Amino acid sequence: MHERGRLLLWGGLVSPLLMILVGGALAWLRLGGAPAWWAPVIWTRVTWAPVVAGASLGGTSLLAKLWPAFGRRLKQSGTSVSSEALAQVGYPVMLVVVAGAALGEEILFRGGVQPWLGPVVAALLFGLSHGGWRPREMWAYVLAATFSGLLFGWFMIWAGTVWAPVFAHLFHNMAAVLLLGKKVDVTWQGGWPRVRLVPDPDEVQSVVEGAPDAECPPLATSEVENERDS
Repeated sequence: MHERGRLLLWGGLVSPLLMILVGGALAWLRLGGAPAWWAPVIWTRVTWAPVVAGASLGGTSLLAKLWPAFGRRLKQSGTSVSSEALAQVGYPVMLVVVAGAALGEEILFRGGVQPWLGPVVAALLFGLSHGGWRPREMWAYVLAATFSGLLFGWFMIWAGTVWAPVFAHLFHNMAAVLLLGKKVDVTWQGGWPRVRLVPDPDEVQSVVEGAPDAECPPLATSEVENERDS
């Protein structure tokens, strides 16, 4: 594994642990005791997690279609960063990182912050944590994360447990990773739709456009001379 891959993996493990500790502390202070995260829950409601994850991804995709500027900026910010990381570390490490992020972020924002400030403010803070310190470049990613945070917050209220948004966030992140660089293509054959995942050239182009110039080192003098001779 490359050095960057090891750093990403360690960061993906340490960062969620810190978020769990902070979220647990906030919940403890709010409730005056240990949060009942391990109490029996209505698991039939938690099983709606894939539906909530699909609503999160589908709603963001629909907004990107209706608002092209949002779609372009989202691809150039969050999608490009994720695609570059995936290209360097591969699916196993990337899936571990996004799974840890789902657990840590939900314990912090839904389990710790939401009981204090409510679902709307918790979703706003969740969105701002996804690049809010760089609003000019990351505003679309912040908006998409805020939308997802609102869905996850509502899901926790409805299901009555923090594990509902944890699983929804987990499905969301894993599906997003598996769909990187792909798009859904629907064609009709014999009156029946044929649904396929195909490479998305627009997304690949956005990754190239969003990549910093430092990622493309200048040609050496000998290489320049060879190009001139050819």
